Amino acid sequence: MTQEPKSDPKTQEAGEAQTQEVVMNDESVKTAESKKEVVIPEVIEDEPKTVPLTRAEKNAAEKAAEHRERMVRTAIACFFGMITGAVSFILIGDTTTPLGESRSILGLLLLLAGIVFQKHMFILLKIDYTKLGGKDWFYQAFMTFAFWFISWTILLTL
Repeated sequence: MTQEPKSDPKTQEAGEAQTQEVVMNDESVKTAESKKEVVIPEVIEDEPKTVPLTRAEKNAAEKAAEHRERMVRTAIACFFGMITGAVSFILIGDTTTPLGESRSILGLLLLLAGIVFQKHMFILLKIDYTKLGGKDWFYQAFMTFAFWFISWTILLTL
């Protein structure tokens, strides 16, 4: 008769743990293999690309809508320029303020605030500001600056 070797309970538990670990690893391998998917590239049909129309190809309604939107954007820039000019006059008052004082740069900060707040006005009026490029924003800033400068100068001469 052959006798099976006796093992103490600690080694028996360690052996079971190893066996369970192997089983777990086999299951994880099986699940990993089952999760592998073969990716087949799909053929996407060519969709017609939308190309911006030239001026000659646009109809009269589209031209009028774009013109109206540009007019509104220009009016907003002029409005903010006049408002920031008036606020600059009210807050700064005396223009002989020495350059070292904090009020001397307040007019320029108000001008910058007027330029930045135009974006929020566009959102309120539901104007798509995302399609504006650098040239458009420069135009908005210049118009705001021009009306800020003119209105503040007129108020200072009164």
